[in-house]
Amino acid sequence: MPELTNQNFKQSRSLYYNLKLLANNKETSHLISIQKLEKRFFLAEENKPVQGIYFILKGKVKIYNTEINQKTKIFSLAAKGDIIGLSSLNATNYWSSAVALDEVSAYFINTNNLKYILKNNSELSLLFIDALALKLHDDEIRQWYLNLFPAPERVIEALLLIASKFGEVTESGIEISDCIVRGEIASLANVSVENTIRIVSTLNLKNYILVEHKKIIIKNREELINQLKQFCCLHKLPNAKTCYFDVFY
Repeated sequence: MPELTNQNFKQSRSLYYNLKLLANNKETSHLISIQKLEKRFFLAEENKPVQGIYFILKGKVKIYNTEINQKTKIFSLAAKGDIIGLSSLNATNYWSSAVALDEVSAYFINTNNLKYILKNNSELSLLFIDALALKLHDDEIRQWYLNLFPAPERVIEALLLIASKFGEVTESGIEISDCIVRGEIASLANVSVENTIRIVSTLNLKNYILVEHKKIIIKNREELINQLKQFCCLHKLPNAKTCYFDVFY
């Protein structure tokens, strides 16, 4: 394995930078492939054999499970810089599905190559561990808040999550056109569809968001975040003044 150059500390601590080095080095380029994935392509399929991991370079991915009633439960979204499949590395089958919502570009590393890379490159191994630990940390914090939030705050948080992952900044606000179906927002927020429809309509009437046929525009992101902060302060939640949404969204 070639030694990774340490031209800049920030760059050397970047998983993307180090993967790019491997992909562009003639000695290791065979270990990593750059793939162009079409819309609706499955990067992972629930209960199907684990193939490897994807490091997203561009595009949008929805991650979900199928529940007992055959309905899908969306629990995460992925975009540039996110990793798909790392949590299933030591499993036989994927425990969740990940589907491309548009054209996705990604580094792909199959399971054998990934294990070889991790075994022979301690620096990259630590970066993968850091990435996985950060993801678990963020998911745990988000779930902790969701367990305490009532329905309106859950829906607001879901909208902020979608906007942070898939949003496009425009003159009108942050425009999102993926995962805006009320059932998908409800799934992310763990709120009933009926309740989600009412809450989205209320936010629209308050002019915090603009609801159009195939998109939602976050017009007042700060006010949405403030509503979450106010709930935290009112109920004296830990770290209420520096809530995680300041960092996430």
